[in-house]
Amino acid sequence: MASTANGIDSLIVISKQSAEGSKAAAGGGQIYPRVTATFDTEADKYASAEIDASQQQGDTRLGNFRTTGAIKAEAACGTYAPLMAALLRRDFTAGGVAAAQTTIAAAATGLTRSAGSWLSEGFRAGSVVRITGMTAPAAANNAKNFFVTSVTATNLNGQFMDGSAMIVKAAGDSVGVAAVGKRSFTPLTGHTTDWFTAEVQDPKIGVHRSFVDQLVSKMDIAVQPNGITSLDFTLMGKAEGPTTAVPYFPAPLAAPGNGKFSGATAMLSVNGIPSQICTGMSVSLDGQVKVDPVIGSKYATAASRGKVMGSGQFTVLLQDATYLDYFKSETEIPLAYAMASGTAPAADVLALAMGRVKITSAKIDDGEKNKIVTCAFDVLRYKGADAQHEATTLTIQDSAL
Repeated sequence: MASTANGIDSLIVISKQSAEGSKAAAGGGQIYPRVTATFDTEADKYASAEIDASQQQGDTRLGNFRTTGAIKAEAACGTYAPLMAALLRRDFTAGGVAAAQTTIAAAATGLTRSAGSWLSEGFRAGSVVRITGMTAPAAANNAKNFFVTSVTATNLNGQFMDGSAMIVKAAGDSVGVAAVGKRSFTPLTGHTTDWFTAEVQDPKIGVHRSFVDQLVSKMDIAVQPNGITSLDFTLMGKAEGPTTAVPYFPAPLAAPGNGKFSGATAMLSVNGIPSQICTGMSVSLDGQVKVDPVIGSKYATAASRGKVMGSGQFTVLLQDATYLDYFKSETEIPLAYAMASGTAPAADVLALAMGRVKITSAKIDDGEKNKIVTCAFDVLRYKGADAQHEATTLTIQDSAL
């Protein structure tokens, strides 16, 4: 019996193209780990409605062909940043940095300064920073992930993600602070358009399928306290190339080996206040990609994007009427979530910051257990004047970049 393909032997390789219509260079590509991944060619089907004497269907035709891709994965730093940047329509860049200075002090709630401005130096709520330069007895404040819950010109408030407390120390040391890694968000202008070539390699049977002109359409992140955080992507494209016996990407880069995330090493901030009662959260970002049929071509030749739309839900233990009141009063609040790949003080971190969230429903369950409020929400572009929030829908920070 001839060999058959097995999913465990398959590789998903993706590489960014230089432009639409230009297949990515064969010497590039990176392997994308997944739980499952499917790339397929699809076509609309049209059945003839003609009535004839045989009383049977006489014909079926297919419309324009297009491609779809679905990657179900586990969240990790570095690996999926190109797909995130493509969906957000902006490359990842460095976040806030404060050069070493003697005007920064450590307080119980965070960092304060007597000169300069956290805001003007690019620090934002919902980000993760690390401190350098503090001496005894506060040297333990250095090189730890600090989740920023709110920012003013003089105050950088938050808490360490490893659960330790900030050691209070007066200004005087030469202290520096920097956001870890890089971040991306949907900008007001200058949006990028990233096209990708994806290849599904089945080396065991010598079948390799490549898909050109792929756009990232959607991203879904789901967090639970007792499981690994999932990260799923949807791609849409215009064409599948011929099946080949040898791979188009013969030597792709291995996937980064960064750790996974779980809700046990994560923090949620709601309206600038750390929450200790969250039991789960999910966020979906939809770029509304469409592949339009055209007359005269078997394969789709036109693809478009709509506005970036954000939505999600979080669940919290019922303690008071706070979340019910947010919903009933239509109060718009900031929401931020940071997750670490472990308990180490400087573990890899992926952070999501949303400056303007509107809760669209708040429902309470029942039973012989702790009651839970499920809050659905829409993520809207922040339009306020508070500089601690970007004028965007969602910001993603990746410490591995």
